[in-house]
Amino acid sequence: MRARTVVMTVEERRRPLLSRNVVTGGLGFCAGAAIAYVFDPVRGRTRRALGRDKAAHATHELKDGLGVLSRDLANRSRGTAAAARYRVAGRSADDRILHERVRAELGRHVCHPHAVEVHVQNRVVTLTGDVLAAEDERTRRAVRRIPGVRRVETRWAVHRDAAGVPQLQGTARPREPVPELLQERWSPTARLVAGTAAAAMWALSGGLPRPVAWAARGAGAVLATRVATNLPLRRLTGINAGRRAIDITAAISIDAPPEAIWALVSDYSVFSRFMPDVHEVRRSADGRMSHWLISGPAGAPIRFDAAETKREEGKEIAWKSAEGQLIAHTGALRLAEQDDGRTRVQVQLAYNPVAGAAGHAVARLLGANPARKLRQDLLRLKSYVESERQPVGPRGA
Repeated sequence: MRARTVVMTVEERRRPLLSRNVVTGGLGFCAGAAIAYVFDPVRGRTRRALGRDKAAHATHELKDGLGVLSRDLANRSRGTAAAARYRVAGRSADDRILHERVRAELGRHVCHPHAVEVHVQNRVVTLTGDVLAAEDERTRRAVRRIPGVRRVETRWAVHRDAAGVPQLQGTARPREPVPELLQERWSPTARLVAGTAAAAMWALSGGLPRPVAWAARGAGAVLATRVATNLPLRRLTGINAGRRAIDITAAISIDAPPEAIWALVSDYSVFSRFMPDVHEVRRSADGRMSHWLISGPAGAPIRFDAAETKREEGKEIAWKSAEGQLIAHTGALRLAEQDDGRTRVQVQLAYNPVAGAAGHAVARLLGANPARKLRQDLLRLKSYVESERQPVGPRGA
């Protein structure tokens, strides 16, 4: 029994040593590969220059981000102080100021604020006019909470629906405030607070039971991803994102008049001439629908149907994919003549790949970067148009 214990102790001592050797060997291999990549005799100089440029760009981005964060924190601090003063000192406001406060609050809770009349006397607010039943109680509560209001009297007519009430006709919705964390784009301060919370989840999960710890770490990872990308979860995952999960914009200036470029970009069937990823485009008889065959990630063929949504001859063309397509997207191409006679071509794309923004990030790691492909296609369009416009001399000239 004692001998077996000694053997197990030796094995237990070997395991950490073996793990350290594996980690050290892996780190050495990665370091060697990085050195060979950076100091390659053929492309090493270009790679080092590119690395310096990216480091400088990252430094500028960091400085700009810290500046935006500091200004946002300062502005929010002043806003919080002003709100506190408003709650305390605002109770001494006169009737004229209370009237304006009530009118402003109505726009957040009533679909048709023009149908409501406000009267204020001795800090007593009287509301008359017409209002929907769904807005009655919440509007009274909101007006009652306004600093300085002593009492609220509602003498308006409450309607279950807008039928037969001229003042309530038309489509409208109240401008209800959206909580910060439910907005599509988070402010720098909100990202700082959420990032701190994500780090705290990871730090505090160590002392929790294993299932709870894994749940806390998963929630922290999701929150950290949301903070880093500043994209809502529906766009990160592609679930319920419609045609918009990734936005891509690219533009280029071409030495040609708009009509010469429009003749190409308005006819999809010629795209395969200067876009190697486009294999075939077939247009319908009326020209509004088109069937595409393109190369996707890893060269896999992708077919989809698209419909034109806008066409302004010589200036703009817009389209969107048909319903039920694997990769839903929408896009627009605009031409604008510049003062120097050149034409600016701008393309805006919004698409929802498989797994949303996460799938887009994986595709970029695998070399399928739609933004880079779009820029390359615009460069090919530029070369194609400008080479076609160059005069060709006689042979031997």
